Amino acid sequence: MKAEFEEGRGSADLPAEKRADLEARVAVCDVEGVSALGGMSKRDALRLITRRREKDSGTTERKALRTADARRLKRDLLELLASEASSDIGKNCVLLSAPSLDRKVLRNRLELWTKGKEVSDALKRTGKLEKLRGALRRLSFVQAKAAMSPTLQFFDSRKEMLGVVHQVLTEFSDPAVESFFEGIDPRDVHGSLAALEELGALKIEDAEAAISDAELSINDALRRGVRDREKAISTIEAKVEEIVSSLGFNWEEEEALKRAALGVSSLPFEFDRAATRRLVEAWRERKEQELAARTEKAERNLRQRVRMVNDAVGKAVLLDQMLAIASATEKYSLTIPEIGQAGIGFVGGRNPFLARDHLDHDSPSSLQPVSYSVGKPSSIKLPKARPRNAVMLTGANSGGKTTLLNTLAAIHVLTLLGLPVPAEKAETVPMPIYLFRKRAARKTGSLEHVLKSIIPVLAVRQRKLVLIDELEALTEPGAAGRIIASIVNRAATTSSLFLLVTHLANETLPHVKFPVRVDGIEASGLDEKGELVVDRQPRFDHIGSSTPKLIIMKLSKSSRKEAVRALYDEVLSSLEGEAGAPVQAPIAFPWASEEPAPDAGPAGW
Repeated sequence: MKAEFEEGRGSADLPAEKRADLEARVAVCDVEGVSALGGMSKRDALRLITRRREKDSGTTERKALRTADARRLKRDLLELLASEASSDIGKNCVLLSAPSLDRKVLRNRLELWTKGKEVSDALKRTGKLEKLRGALRRLSFVQAKAAMSPTLQFFDSRKEMLGVVHQVLTEFSDPAVESFFEGIDPRDVHGSLAALEELGALKIEDAEAAISDAELSINDALRRGVRDREKAISTIEAKVEEIVSSLGFNWEEEEALKRAALGVSSLPFEFDRAATRRLVEAWRERKEQELAARTEKAERNLRQRVRMVNDAVGKAVLLDQMLAIASATEKYSLTIPEIGQAGIGFVGGRNPFLARDHLDHDSPSSLQPVSYSVGKPSSIKLPKARPRNAVMLTGANSGGKTTLLNTLAAIHVLTLLGLPVPAEKAETVPMPIYLFRKRAARKTGSLEHVLKSIIPVLAVRQRKLVLIDELEALTEPGAAGRIIASIVNRAATTSSLFLLVTHLANETLPHVKFPVRVDGIEASGLDEKGELVVDRQPRFDHIGSSTPKLIIMKLSKSSRKEAVRALYDEVLSSLEGEAGAPVQAPIAFPWASEEPAPDAGPAGW
């Protein structure tokens, strides 16, 4: 960690206590605090926190999420989940989650979110969940006073968080919460807060102001008719006693003040200036020494609680994350995935972004759950889905092929983050993901650029998940079919998992030489509103038709201009006689065994 801090501007010169403060803030993703304490930019602070979290996960983001599309998907997914956190710092921790390829790390994370769901359910049963989440909204570091010592700055900046922890420990006496904060004694938290309050109240009073106010009060009394000398002396002595009490004068200081008051008999009344000045200077020096001693004693006691405070704050921030993930789990029907060995598959999967959009419009029932698999997941058994490492997905335009590919990618990325996934049941194997979205391919616009991106991926001797969305727009169909077949052939001979969305199954399959699976999504017609009626669940070992006729019919019906509608009908008539029904794929190659492809490819793959 030391080497990492030294990369940040100025952080190598920090005193030990501030360095410890910085490390604690890195652990809970306090970007603003790391930037301010370390004397670095927010970008450098973010980079430092990211490296710390990648170190904990055992890999870097770029080694697990191998393409820009995969990393962009990760950010979008984490933004979706982070919106459920109560505090900004809790959101940061979710947003800065790092992927891992380590099974133990992933299982530990998944167990943590399972426990979070248990805590959430327990609080919900007692009606305390929303109140607790309201308390967690106050989780934040505050700006400590610059004049404080590093120790006091450490505690003062966490005062609000300690208040939250104390409230949780004293007001939410639920066994689930208590077990989560095991080892944190509320009396220690209260003691730290009380010490901070006491230190905050410590100050040296303005003695000159107190004496000046007493002079004004005495003169006011004398003007109101105090003529008797004894009564005047009594009035002065009473004010002296008030000063002694309010400023905490000792016996010697009290006697000196009396002499300064009674040694002068002129009117208007005033204390002996020279004597008072000497008295105040000596008193202030004594008070400063006492204040320093009390502050040092309090700091020694507080230093013994630094570890407890860091632990308490870390657990409070983690609790916010756990409840956020529990909220997202309920909201989007997420589940804990299985960590498998040989494939990725899910039952009742939903695209999380479509689920969010449908929830925003109060129409979640219109989403059709889909079940799918690539490879040979041991816990997911889908009827008719032959286990193949290389799969081609075909079917209707606007039928949901891209959505299915993105759903599979989302389930895999969330699993690599150790987070629940949008499915009734799911399994995936920790491996790097290469995601190539259609929009990315079209943006580059050249066959050369896309092949330079994909071919080297297939040449890498590393087990991986490769997801590609439509390459055929880059060249004419015949050549595209041969190119796709070469890519599929290569993928089919490895233990990597490969899914390609394509409209060119018929052009590709004659050139495929190894066992693959081709699945299809079908559209059956148009509904009364002119929308495609699509079964989003792919049919396994089936080429799905692209249904251009249905798309043109839809456009024709929705057109308001007669001339435009007539042109659509003309285009539609040009397709008459062309097969529009789905065609069974010629997958029973004589050289391809009906037995599932082996889980492991050549050595090292």
